[in-house]
Parts: sequence; structure tokens; C-alpha cells
Amino acid sequence: MTPARTLLPITPAALEQEIARLLRKYAARDERVLLIRAEPSWTGQDEITSDGRRVTIAGCVSPLAILEQVTDHLERSDDSMLVVLTPVEESDLGPGLLSRVVRQRVFVIEPWQVVEESFGAQQIDPRLIVEGWAAEALINAMPWPRLTGTILTRDVALRHLAAKRLGMDQFGVEPDDLGAPALLLWSADAGAVEAFQQLREDERTGLIAWLRERVGRTADVLFRLVDGGKAGDALALGLVCAALWNPEAADVAARPQGAVLAYISTMGGSSMEDSLIKGFASDTEMIVGWLLRGRSTAEETHLAHAVLDRAEELIIQFGARSVARFSALLRSGFEDRLSDVAELLSAALDSPRGNAALALAVARLRDHALADTHAHRVRRAEMAQRLIQWLATPYDPAVRVSGVGVAVQAQIDEWGWVDRARDDIWAGEHLNEPLKQAYGMLHGLVAERTRGLNEAFAAKLAAWAAAGPGDALTVETVLPRVVAPLVADKSGRPILLVVLDGMSAAVACELAEELRGQRWEEYDAVGGGTPRRRAIVAALPTLTKVSRASLFAAHLTTGRQEDERSAFEAHPFWHGKKVRLFHKGTLPGEAGEALSEDLTAALGDPTVHVAVVLNAIDDTLDKGPQSADSAWQIKDIGILRTLLDYARFQGRAVILTSDHGHVLERSGSLRSVTGVESGRHRTALPPVTAGEVELSGPRVIADNNRIIALWDPYLHYGPKKAGYHGGASLAEVTIPLLAFLPLGAAVPEGWRALSEQQPNWWSLRPAPAAPAAPPKTARGKSRKSAGPNLAEPVEALFDVAPVPETAPSPVEELLATELFEAQHRLMPRKVPTDKIGAVLQALLDAGGPLPLPVIAETAGEPPVRAAGFVATLQRILNIDNYAVLSIVDNGRSVRLDVHLLREQFGLKGR
Repeated sequence: MTPARTLLPITPAALEQEIARLLRKYAARDERVLLIRAEPSWTGQDEITSDGRRVTIAGCVSPLAILEQVTDHLERSDDSMLVVLTPVEESDLGPGLLSRVVRQRVFVIEPWQVVEESFGAQQIDPRLIVEGWAAEALINAMPWPRLTGTILTRDVALRHLAAKRLGMDQFGVEPDDLGAPALLLWSADAGAVEAFQQLREDERTGLIAWLRERVGRTADVLFRLVDGGKAGDALALGLVCAALWNPEAADVAARPQGAVLAYISTMGGSSMEDSLIKGFASDTEMIVGWLLRGRSTAEETHLAHAVLDRAEELIIQFGARSVARFSALLRSGFEDRLSDVAELLSAALDSPRGNAALALAVARLRDHALADTHAHRVRRAEMAQRLIQWLATPYDPAVRVSGVGVAVQAQIDEWGWVDRARDDIWAGEHLNEPLKQAYGMLHGLVAERTRGLNEAFAAKLAAWAAAGPGDALTVETVLPRVVAPLVADKSGRPILLVVLDGMSAAVACELAEELRGQRWEEYDAVGGGTPRRRAIVAALPTLTKVSRASLFAAHLTTGRQEDERSAFEAHPFWHGKKVRLFHKGTLPGEAGEALSEDLTAALGDPTVHVAVVLNAIDDTLDKGPQSADSAWQIKDIGILRTLLDYARFQGRAVILTSDHGHVLERSGSLRSVTGVESGRHRTALPPVTAGEVELSGPRVIADNNRIIALWDPYLHYGPKKAGYHGGASLAEVTIPLLAFLPLGAAVPEGWRALSEQQPNWWSLRPAPAAPAAPPKTARGKSRKSAGPNLAEPVEALFDVAPVPETAPSPVEELLATELFEAQHRLMPRKVPTDKIGAVLQALLDAGGPLPLPVIAETAGEPPVRAAGFVATLQRILNIDNYAVLSIVDNGRSVRLDVHLLREQFGLKGR
């Protein structure tokens, strides 16, 4: 290596480094003057400390000036060092002057030597030296991190320089992560772009050339925009390009494509191929999609929405509104997909059996990047699809409602899910007019069908109330049939019984779904028959003072809180075990306490079985919900989440049930009558009119054991409220029974685990014609989309006979090798081996290259870290620079060379 001799304006960091090196290597303690050939202009401090010595720095432009500085300094009595910066050649200085300085010479700062020293390298890549602009740039940007190796390669040096000049640290991007996602994020920061534009022309040009080489297509398009002063539009423009260059948009995209190309190439330059634009668009969609869907900061989310707003402006500017429907990120694309749902939903209302197209449209809506932002709108579209699928199922009330027990179980198994979906679409759509109308029509169809079911149920209920309960699980038998056996169980497991006053089947399926996703396992706590979520028949009328009192008393009765507590705690079937019942007024604690002291003590004692009444649902029927959504979550129900936390900690079995259900106010009609006792029942004064049923018999707890109740969910007596109970509809009479254990807990005798409880028609999977079987990988799995070159022959890592299942997998074998462990230990940035294993397994399963975004997703890394993550893997796997892992497809995909992997790590295979 023969470094170029260039007279440089020296930066403070470079000079301090060079002074320290020269003093350490050449200067004796009694030598006090050091001459350095460099630009004499100096912007740093006049005095520094180096190698333990005080150093004065001066610039001198002539031999006479040097002589004066040296003479004056040597006349001082201290031992400080003078460093003179001068452009004067050594031959222009006399021997008398040179005899008074270190080594009797003028030291020349060799630019590449300074760079080499700064990185702690012993050798510089010749390909870096060819970059004539880079030496001064690297010196001006000092200091640099020390290398782990001995060679400063071109890629390492320019990667660190680019990261510093682009200000990537403010985006949390390390030099190893410098790629298309990082550049696109950088383009949105006007200050960072302006600072880059202020660099010396040769440095800026050199860095752009290297970035184009490293990053490829995205850098090419991006820096055209930078040159044209349009860097801030890069992300938004990329989203527009993704829609315009979508193959499905070919028929309508030609003219706006031309406008976009002209917009990009304002500053001239070579023409752009479609592949260039498509690569840029793909990278843009990846990073904006991550900003919207990933664990982004508020600032990043704000950026994403600002980009979407600008993209809509560009769509209009380029006359490209018609292609927005092909975008999975544009706001207008989301609205177009919602319009598709509206059109197909309207068609499905006439023929519910033909819903495959609707299912596909809803799936496309759900796949849009804004689906989470508009989760409520997507959810309602999903609920509409489900209701259409339900309407396509056989319907015969006489068959489906063959008895009260059968009907209330069907309410738990199926019709409660209908209520949940129907109530959701009631909240409607605020922007898309056709969808508003479709939801309204769908709600009407569902209401008419459920009205028929309720009418058939009312007739069965009237006969059942008079004849007696039979084998049905009724509210007054819950304690002796379900809770008491659990108390008596030999495991001694404590119980938490939570009575959610007013919980319907619709609310229960929502809460159970949430619990199943939170380390709780659901069980059937009632023996006999097929394991299922169980239904309980409420007492009549379906009022708290009747049905809840009967629940705690274990016989049909009426009563208040004090009656419930005394009856509950005195039952003989507890066999002396300690039980406690807590009502509304005894639940809250003092400031800073989630629960009252008494309740906390009971929950903390594993010998006490605890029952708690929560009134949040029932109270809401009077006061109304706080939002338009009818959905219920655990957080909406007072202290339920806290109770469940205590129960999990103590390993309690949890039983969630109710005393009655409810119906919601849905533009119902007021029925004006006399003898009104609640919003849904009255005293038995004839006549019985449409929507009503007369109930009489021992199960009716009222004067003369007789009432008239509304079975029609869309009628009510008295003042209008948010919801009602007391009537004879399925939603009011059916009580859900949910039983849960903490994940992994021992199962009480007789309890049976439950699978998912959704009815078949609840599934959202589209059902198009069966496609041809997907290609298989060598591991026998269907291959997912894996970017380019999927058609390449698939090669298994080890093509030998199968081995027992106990043998290690190829990835496990690799990770267990001493060589891998040694390579992994050398890495300054440790990557968890489970991430490495997941990526390698994904590459093996794919049988070919995988795009960088897929690699990032597999490793659980954000897209901006994909390039750096792969670079780290290359340092581990690419021993002696053999390309076990390589970046292909112009920097967009990663390929694993199976043969080299096996050879480098000595894998035996299987």
C-alpha cells in the first residue's frame, strides 16, 4: 500500500490522535517541539493534553514564523510540548531549526494512516484507497469505533461514514443496519437531508454511488428525488408507485405512470426501468406498513399517517385515484376495499348462500395496513360476513327449538354468537353510505329470524314453567350441581365464583375468548354428554331479585343482598368449608388499594372459597354504554381483571356465571299496558297481545305464580333504557356458565377441557374453489411466498434416510457445534441463538432465497434492522469469507448455501 500524500486541513479529533501516536512512538521526554506538515489553519483548542503531557498547538506559514515559535517555547521553563502545523517543506528549514525538534524532521500526516489508526486497523483494503475522496471524509468525521479484526474493508469504512453523514443514530439505526428501510426513514427528515446536501460535492457523490451499489434500486430512485429537492415525498411516492405498478392496475395506470416518472426525473438522468420503481415501491410499502403495524413510537406512527396523507395528495396530483384500490396501504385503497365489501354484502343479502366473494373481500379489507387503525370498521365487516354465513344455514324454529333445555343450549352454542354479531353491526358505518344501508338491511333480516326463534321458544317456555325443570341445569341448582362438588374435591383447590349480573350469552362468548388468550384454560364443569360451554335456565321473571337470590339460596325465592349472603354462607353442602360472598359495596379498597382489605384477605387465603357479585353489565342497561360499541372486555367490568389476577396467583378454579341475560334497545317499540313490573314483564292481566307470552307455574316467582312477559326482543314496557331484562326471550332466560383454570393447573375430577366454542359459520376463512396443491419443500411443508427464485430446485440439508424423532434437527445440530459457539462468542453484538435458528430454519424450509423483510419478521426484528441482522449472521457463518449466507437480488433477498454450511461446520446430517 502506498498512501497518497495529501496536505489536509486537520480536524481536532484527527490531530489529537496523530499527536498521541507521534509522541508515543518518537518523542523523548526531554523533546519539546513537534513539527507536522498540515494546513496551518486550526479551529480546535490551543492547548490539549496528550500522552500525559500538556501540548500547545500553533499554526505557522513560514520558516521564520516557525523559528520564532520554537525559540519562544524552548525559552520557557516548563516541560510542555509545542506542536507546529505548517505547509513548509522540510527542505526549506535549516539544520539549526530541525536540530531542535523531534527526530529532526517534519512529520507528514498520511491520511490513510490516520484512518487506519482511528479504526485500530493494521491494513486498509486497497479498494477503499481507490476512493480518493474517502480519506479526507473519514478523517473529518472522526472518531471511529475500533475494529474487531485487522483489516479495514471498503464496506466497513463507507458503511460507518454513510451512517454518520446521514445522521442515522437519531433514527436508532446502526451502521450494520444501513439499508433501504433506513434510507427511506432518513428521507422523511428534512434536517438530515439538508445536512447531507451540505457535504463536499466529491464526498456526497462518492457516498451516493456507494449507497446505490449497496442498497440498489431504492437508493437509485431516492437520490434522484433528493437531487430534485423532493426527498420528503419519497415514502408517499413509493406507496403511489406500488399501486401504479401493480400488475392488476396495468389497464388504467399508463398515463399516471408517466407523470410519476417525470416527477422523479425532474433533474434529468437516465431513464428508469420498471424493476427500479417496483423495488423502490416494495421497500416503501414494507417500511410504512411496519410503522403502522409494528411496535412503533408515537412519533413514528405520526410519520406514517403524515405519509399516507401526502400520498393521497399525490394520487390526486397524478390522476391515479382509480388505482388506489390496488394498494394495501393507501387510505383511499382501504375505502375502496370497504366499498367492495358493501357491494358484495348487498348482493349476499339476496342470496346468503353465495358468500365466497364476500369472504374474500372481507379478507382483503382485513389485510390492509390500516385495518388496525380502523379495527372497529373491519370488525363490523367481519361480523356482517358471519351473519350472512349464519343466514345460509338451515332454519326451522320448530326443529331448532324442540325444548327449553335444547334452546338455551343452542343460545350458548350458536345464537348468542348471532346476538354478538348483530349488536356489533347495529353500531354501523359512518362514512360509506352503501355499507350503512347494507348493515341496516342485514340487521333487519337477522332480527326477523331471531324473532321467529324467540316466538317458538316462548311457547316451549310456557309449557316448561308449568311442568317443572326436568333435567335442565337451572339457576337454583348451580351451587349444588357445579360449585359444591368442586368444594368437596379432594384437591382442596380454592374457588372464585364471579356472578356477572346481567351477563348474556353474547357477552360470555366475548369474555371467554379474551380469557382463553390470557393463560386460562376453559373446561366443562358439568358431567355427562359432549363437553361444551354450558347453559343455565334463569328463574322467572328474569330479574335480579328473583334469579340471583335463587342462585345463592339454591332454591327458587326472592331476596336482597343480605338474604343472598346469609343463605349462601350457610349451605350444608359446604361441609364446614369457609365460604364468603361479597357484593358491590364491599369490593372497593382505600386510596391505592385495588380491593377492600376484607376481600383481599379472603382471596389470599387458600382455605376460603370466594364469591363476588359484579354489577357492571346490569348497571349499563340502565345508564347506557360509554361508547357505540357493544363489545365487552374484561377491563370494562369493574375489578374483574384484579380478581382474575388473584385467582391465577392462588391457583383458584374460576366460575363465571350470571343470574339472567338481557336484550339491548334497538329501536324497539313501547308497549303501553297496565300492571308493569319491569321493562319486560307485567302482572297477568289479560289479554296477551302480540310479542307476549303468559307464564305460570312453580318456576314463576310472582303473585299467583303468573306473569305476562315479552318474548319479542324489540318491545319494552315503561321508559326507554339502554337495555332490559325480565322478559321471556332466549337472551334473557339463558345464563352462561364459564369454567376456567390457570394454564397448566391440575384438573378437578369430572372437569373436561374445551376446544374453541365458536359455531362453524363463525369462521372468516374464504371458501373459493380448491386451488392446485402448492409446491412442497424438501421438508414436506407447503412453501410460503419466499420472493424470487422460488422455482429453483429444492435441496434438503441432509438427504439420507429418516431418523427417529429424538434426533436433533439440522439447525439444532448446527447450533450445538463448537465452531458455531466460538463464532457466536466473537460477535460484539450478541444475537440470541433462537433468532438465528428461526431464520436458518425458515431458509431451509423455503428451499431458496427469502426477502429481507421476511428474515426480519422471522427473527422478530424491525425491517430497519434486517440488513444489520443478516450482516451479523454472515460474520458468524461465512468463515474465511466463504459465502454460506449471501445477499442476492440486488440486496433484497438472502440465500443459504446448504453445501457450504454442511462443509464449514462439519455437519453430519440426517
